[in-house]
Amino acid sequence: MPKQNYWLNTAFILSAALTIYIGYFVPRESTIELITAYSLFFVSIIVIFRKLETGEEELAYYWGMLLRVLLIASVPKLSDDIFRFVWDGRLLTSLEDPYKHLPAYFLDKNIEGIDQALFSKLNSQEYFSIYPPLNQVIFFLGALFSPNSIVWSTVVIRIVLLIFELGNIRLIQRLLARYGLPQKYGLIYALNPLVILELTGNLHFEAIVIFFLLQALWYYEQNKLHQSALFFGLSVATKFIPLIVLPLLLKKIGLKKTAIYGLIVLATVAVSFLPLINTAHVWAIWDSMTLYFQKFEFNGSIYYLARWYGFETAGHNIIAQSGKWMMYATFGTIMIYSLVSRKKTDWPRQMVSVWLLYLLFATTVHPWYAIPLLAISVFSNVRFPFLWSYLIFLTYINYSGGEYQDRVDVVMIEYSILAVFILLEIFGVRLNKWLFSLPSRES
Repeated sequence: MPKQNYWLNTAFILSAALTIYIGYFVPRESTIELITAYSLFFVSIIVIFRKLETGEEELAYYWGMLLRVLLIASVPKLSDDIFRFVWDGRLLTSLEDPYKHLPAYFLDKNIEGIDQALFSKLNSQEYFSIYPPLNQVIFFLGALFSPNSIVWSTVVIRIVLLIFELGNIRLIQRLLARYGLPQKYGLIYALNPLVILELTGNLHFEAIVIFFLLQALWYYEQNKLHQSALFFGLSVATKFIPLIVLPLLLKKIGLKKTAIYGLIVLATVAVSFLPLINTAHVWAIWDSMTLYFQKFEFNGSIYYLARWYGFETAGHNIIAQSGKWMMYATFGTIMIYSLVSRKKTDWPRQMVSVWLLYLLFATTVHPWYAIPLLAISVFSNVRFPFLWSYLIFLTYINYSGGEYQDRVDVVMIEYSILAVFILLEIFGVRLNKWLFSLPSRES
């Protein structure tokens, strides 16, 4: 066997073994095992990048889907959001409104599957459900086909997300061809351990956000703006964050077309939220979301500096104020960038900069929050999002031993190294070639 094939085959096999090991056997509290296995997983895909010959990319794309399928029967071990998914789904199958009351309200209503055991596993007992109606449809399907089994509800939800992930991979391939970029670029998403473990393994709905966003890009590149706006609206209806890249269109297609595009997006979101019109407590849901952004903090960068400043000057955590500062700073910097950016620059490459600004000012940056940035970056020549997909996983050290600790030292290491990578690329170092033997595309 040729030496190159030996290393390539070993890397493929190792990636599959580690997918199974992490997905089925390693909880987030087992820090040493988790970080070690993830590091080996990450190294294995870098080996695949470096050893894979041009023309063999399709095999690697299929392998990426296989890695996702290997997780089909696993129960999420890095996130406990699944229990709220199941809770809301069971309420819906019993014709109860998951938006109308706090979870504790339903405990004595004799609803099938709604009991103290499940309630005790919720990480949001004091909050109204904040998941949009599109997400709730998937929760409903999970409970409908398996009303009394968390495992089978998980499998049903995962199958839905797998379908979207398959769509993501195919859309990435089509868009790469559209932009005239190497198909190897797409493997940065298709084989990425963070994407596989967080989206398929731990059931985060960024998979759906990315699918609709990529569809919007596909139609935008064909100058079908109305269809593009429709899919962009569906992406926003899944999670509001994609709205941050909408101002980029002002210089690209002009004010009038951007206004029409925005109206279609708004109409799409409004239609998707019709089930909330008759919900008396819609404002309570908004309050829960507002409280989330003014109370929770995790892995922030610029925000953590503001927090430190608050402790030094005021003697306490000023998140209620600094959270608003971060919001205003995010909006301001994104608008400035949108107005000064070059019109001819590809939309996805501009999205990378805007998404980075959003994440740098955010109070909470869970590992899966960086995945849309990673997905869009495959259409650019920057690779810091790929390297960040390793660094951000180190934040699971916060859960070491089972008791959460806000490890500022880990955050400092993560963002310091990330800053070095960003600066290297700003000053012309092309990590495509340096790390992956990938050809670079100059701006």
